[in-house]
Amino acid sequence: MDERVGPSMADEEIEEGAEYNKEELKSAKEIVQHLTKTSKTLQIYLPNNPIHQKFINELAEKIESHLSTYGPLRLRIKQFEIFCLGQSIYENSNRMESLAFKFYVDGLRELSFHPGLEKEELITFLEIIGNRGEGENADDDTVTLLWEKHLVHVKYIVADDLQGDYRVEVCREMQPRPSGADQLREMHQQEAAAPQQEMILAAPKLVEIPSLHIFRLTEEEIRKMKAEVRGEEDLDMVAELEGILFDILRIERDPVLFGEILGIVDNIFESLVLRGDFVHAQAILEFFQEMLDPAKSLPPPLIDQIQKAKVQAVNPKRMGMLEKVLNETDPEQLESFASLMTFFDSKLVPSLVELLGSVDKMKARRVLCDILVRLGVTEIDFLITKLEDDRWYLVRNLIYVLGKIGDPKVLKGFPRLMQHKDPKIRKEALHALDMIEDPKTNLLLMKVLNDPDLSNRLFAVRTLAKRKAQEALEPLLQMLVSKEFEEKELQEKKEIFDSIAKIGGDKVVPRMQRLLQIRWSLFKSARSEEMGLCAAFALQRIATPAAVEALRDGIDSKSKSVREACIRALDLLKAGKS
Repeated sequence: MDERVGPSMADEEIEEGAEYNKEELKSAKEIVQHLTKTSKTLQIYLPNNPIHQKFINELAEKIESHLSTYGPLRLRIKQFEIFCLGQSIYENSNRMESLAFKFYVDGLRELSFHPGLEKEELITFLEIIGNRGEGENADDDTVTLLWEKHLVHVKYIVADDLQGDYRVEVCREMQPRPSGADQLREMHQQEAAAPQQEMILAAPKLVEIPSLHIFRLTEEEIRKMKAEVRGEEDLDMVAELEGILFDILRIERDPVLFGEILGIVDNIFESLVLRGDFVHAQAILEFFQEMLDPAKSLPPPLIDQIQKAKVQAVNPKRMGMLEKVLNETDPEQLESFASLMTFFDSKLVPSLVELLGSVDKMKARRVLCDILVRLGVTEIDFLITKLEDDRWYLVRNLIYVLGKIGDPKVLKGFPRLMQHKDPKIRKEALHALDMIEDPKTNLLLMKVLNDPDLSNRLFAVRTLAKRKAQEALEPLLQMLVSKEFEEKELQEKKEIFDSIAKIGGDKVVPRMQRLLQIRWSLFKSARSEEMGLCAAFALQRIATPAAVEALRDGIDSKSKSVREACIRALDLLKAGKS
């Protein structure tokens, strides 16, 4: 019952460079934007919802105003674009979201709205284009639904599917032809006059039925079909819902409605983060960032709402609720959480510190520490105050954070840490000092030379040697003659001599040389011999000509062990080993 129409809109399309009414084009563009926004509200609001009703009323007013001012609104459809007056007024290459693509794949090539369009017709049209393939119309495309509804003031032209060649499209308008009484009578007479015979199913003339093997799918075609099926099965409904809300917010400028939609988005954000879906949650923050771009020229009241929504997204109560989530998430989710936190500034530090003190899993703590290293640069004073916390594991993690920040300002919180009763905290403080490049750290390291814990003392000695801290040389030399030094283990004595050698160099060669010349003593021979062995080791480490000469003199030592140590050291130096 289709009838051919005259010249299509393609024939009327304005040529490039020709003049057109800019106000009419602007009006058409606004209508398409509101059409997109309003159709999306059908998917998240009930028909009687005030927000949905407001969108419909605004759209109806805009279309009525356009039709009364400029006459019929004619739109030409291409794959990802919609044109009016020969100009593109809509473009979206996202196949899941694009209104143009939905029209195009359903066969629509042109669409027009005519004066007299009623609100009920508009609502029906919105329901048709908002059809998500559900219910009794699941298999119907846009053209079929338009044809069934027969909207009097909505005309459309579809691609002629009999032609097959879309490079030269022949279009036809699908409008039902009214059947008059004469037509019905004539059809009845023709049917009655036709001979009665058994119905035989046969192929129409001139239609060749090809062999079925021609339609056999190739492996590549099967692979693509399976991929498309998987794509439908894996349809990201969360992302789709987010996309609908984002599209509405991109267009909406009413502060009240804008705030209501933001409230929905915030509820979704909370739901996402509390179930560990940080990827979709980040999409919301990326949208906020997009909307805050000055190029968007968003009105100040709406900018203020988005900024407040961003703060609300990580309010202290919500952050506290993440404890269980982070304890149960896998490493990949933790990476997504870390990525999510990059959208926030130092105002989040207090909440992150509290979260760090409550989570149990080591990997979650490490991720939180890394986030604090980035955000805590401007919150050093606050972090230092938290070093007084009774939870040793929190204090240790904060020391790590301050060390990684590396700002010398953090050192004011360290003196009391070097005297902390917990050796794990003192050890973490040492590691932090090792990461901070500042001369004051050497003075703090020297205070650890008498630490009760051997591993801490060794770490301090090695760090001072690595830095060649000259201010530590004299205190180390003084240790050699102290009574406490005699009680130290040989490993620690060697580390102290090694540190003296690295820091002092040739300056300490005479001191080491004297230690090689052992005088016999009934009670101190063992201690003197041990000191001589360490001195030989230190001279080997210095490895300068003066040190080599001192080792040669040591070959004449009265102690056999010292002589053998000097010979071994010279052999190693000759072999190129210091």
